Amino acid sequence: MAAENITEKIVEKVELAAEVGSKVANIVGNAFETTVADVDHSSGAEEDTWLNYLLSFGIHIAMVVIVLLLKWQYDRNRYRYPKGPRDWRNIKDAVSFHRKKRENLLALATDYPDSCTVMTHVGRLVLLNDPNLINEIFIGRADLVSNKVDGYLENQLRYKEGKHIRTGIVFRHQDHNARIIHKALVNHFDNDLVGKRLDSLVQEQLKQIRLSEKFDVRHTTFYFGVRLLTTLTCTSATASIHDKTFELFEQNLYKISKAIHADTFAKSAKVMLTQLTGLSETLDINENVLDYIKTWIEFRRGVSTRVAGLPEEQTVTSTTKDTDFLDSILNVIDESSPRLDEDDIAACVLDIIMHGSEMLKGALSWLLLYTVKYPEQADECRREARSKGYASFNLSSAEALTQTQAFVKEVLRVSPIVPIVIHSTLQDFKWRNFHIQKRTQFGANLVALHHSIAWKDAMNFDVNRWLGDNLSTIPIHSYSPFGFGPRACIAEKHLFNLLTGILAIFLYHNDFEKTGPLPEPSEGSFGLVNLPPKFALKATPLSTRS
Repeated sequence: MAAENITEKIVEKVELAAEVGSKVANIVGNAFETTVADVDHSSGAEEDTWLNYLLSFGIHIAMVVIVLLLKWQYDRNRYRYPKGPRDWRNIKDAVSFHRKKRENLLALATDYPDSCTVMTHVGRLVLLNDPNLINEIFIGRADLVSNKVDGYLENQLRYKEGKHIRTGIVFRHQDHNARIIHKALVNHFDNDLVGKRLDSLVQEQLKQIRLSEKFDVRHTTFYFGVRLLTTLTCTSATASIHDKTFELFEQNLYKISKAIHADTFAKSAKVMLTQLTGLSETLDINENVLDYIKTWIEFRRGVSTRVAGLPEEQTVTSTTKDTDFLDSILNVIDESSPRLDEDDIAACVLDIIMHGSEMLKGALSWLLLYTVKYPEQADECRREARSKGYASFNLSSAEALTQTQAFVKEVLRVSPIVPIVIHSTLQDFKWRNFHIQKRTQFGANLVALHHSIAWKDAMNFDVNRWLGDNLSTIPIHSYSPFGFGPRACIAEKHLFNLLTGILAIFLYHNDFEKTGPLPEPSEGSFGLVNLPPKFALKATPLSTRS
């Protein structure tokens, strides 16, 4: 109580000081205006007039700075956050949080087992290191902490009259539109894809992958993800996949991906500039990508008779009875409020393709890296796939590949695709003994969660922890490789089988070898997802191997 009374008195004094400062600024300003007005210009006092103008301007600026400092002090006393290296005086901590993310996330979890506040290059972040606190905020208080932070669709930083800021799929997840769209996408995936067309669509894209003697892993897996997600999202665009226009679309998405994962001081400065201005290096690229997606929407709605990149006669005959993600979104337009327009739908489609492609690129890149770093475990997975005849993709059959799935789960534990889930607050709210300001970022520290004391030998890569009797010792509350919260990935419950099946196909048909130094698991860049540094592998088809 005594502390609260002291705080209230401080706040009152700061408010009074701010009011006095404002009045002083007005009085001084009026005085100088009067002085300037009283100058006799005919007496040759132009120099004094300019001097008065400059002095008045300088005093006004000084008063503004004083008021801003008082306001900053007022907010500092008004809001309360968990302890941590959050002051700007600890600029080294802010920089290292961005530059040495994995190392710093683990160090912060050790120093602050529950939570801490870190001042990063994108503002204040309340980092949650305890699974109970993570559930309390990301699930229990999801109504107030739900504005997902997505920096890759830079045009979404702009507000649109009558609309919410576009983030995630499609809006803030507690919003009516987001709920109905998310539900429609999940239902489509479960009812129209799983057990029906999904197996053939994935297998077709796996056939299209060209694994040469030396291939860029991140580049190859990203393009695989883009083509698979485009096929699932808009079947009308499938016929244009080998067209020059679609190639440009892929290249633009890859440019955005590279910009996201650039890990330099210059990138940090650009991020801060984007936060202030809403402009970014990828804004023009996004506009071109969205314009291309709008041709899919116009064709599907009957506004246009062709998809960009295809001759009219070919496009008209490319219709299909199979539904896709775009159909699922279009079918809920009448239920939306505010009503979804073409810009909203295009942003949602791009979100699906970009998020899905980045997730697949991140997961498959780590899986292939660990395949080469741990060849004995990879050989066990290959023998399992061959013994079960897993030569083509089948989602339901992947469940039986226990060794391969254990490998996948352990890779995603040590190197989670989503190392830290960041949401921001929608309004001021009180939580425990803290008073949290609107737009404060909350982060769920999944790296620390996956390396906590709840795990036996947490720093070691051990596939056997997921096999046999060891399964009963898995701390399920300390494992969440795909994120937290009500707005989960639309395919979350199928992702383990999906990744297991794709890895099994790779191992069944190929042997992978390193072509140079490999990055360490502790390395990586955090953009939209967690990625290993760029590396290349050599793939040798087993059917032609001596």
